[in-house]
Amino acid sequence: MAKRRNWSQEEVHYALALYLVTDFGRFHSRNPDVINLATQLGRTPSAVALKLSNLAALDASIPQKGMANASNMDRQVWIEFLANPNNVLKAYEHQSLSPPAEPTVEFDFTAASERRVETTQRVGQSFFRKIILTSYRKRCALTGIEETRLLNASHIVAWKDDPQNRINPSNGICLNALHDRAFDQHLITFDENYKMIIADYLPVRARQELERVETGKLKLPSRFLPDQRFLEQHRRAFNEKTEGI
Repeated sequence: MAKRRNWSQEEVHYALALYLVTDFGRFHSRNPDVINLATQLGRTPSAVALKLSNLAALDASIPQKGMANASNMDRQVWIEFLANPNNVLKAYEHQSLSPPAEPTVEFDFTAASERRVETTQRVGQSFFRKIILTSYRKRCALTGIEETRLLNASHIVAWKDDPQNRINPSNGICLNALHDRAFDQHLITFDENYKMIIADYLPVRARQELERVETGKLKLPSRFLPDQRFLEQHRRAFNEKTEGI
């Protein structure tokens, strides 16, 4: 019988990168992305699929959807990702179908660094978007719109205001372009129960357009609930703007 091989830290980085952008229903050995990563790592697709399920058990914000036997290495990599996503971001880039246009380099998220390609591009923005859209099943959390060209991965606490949490999945909500813009401008916010609050100083027509939603309450994601600490910070900025009008 083949000797069991423990997962290295680097391999778990690769597995976590795949986990973050993969629907729960695709944690299986027939998923082409699982097969591709298994080939890269020299492991079986079943082993990679099992690792994805183990990683799912580490999201404490939702009912556990994975097997409760994640390793200490899994936990270490998860904590590291939330503090500094560099290694997981690099793993994501390396296993992407479209390789990066330039060699992967180290990024200092705590210093709000950015890199230049043909135009200035926020580091990890596309990765964050894919994580958030996956978590929200590619639907706007307010309207249910499923056209991805109209959807944005909205940061709760702005990219520029909290570099450490730029790619934290709990710092994001999937919103359509209109509500994303209003949220970014602190014209709307959400209370502790995820109910939308609209600034009362907005013109009637603008309020009517923003109120064109199914319930006015966020439909929660399959994973990575919006962090209440981030929502509270957003509400403070919303209130400060309202008071300043």
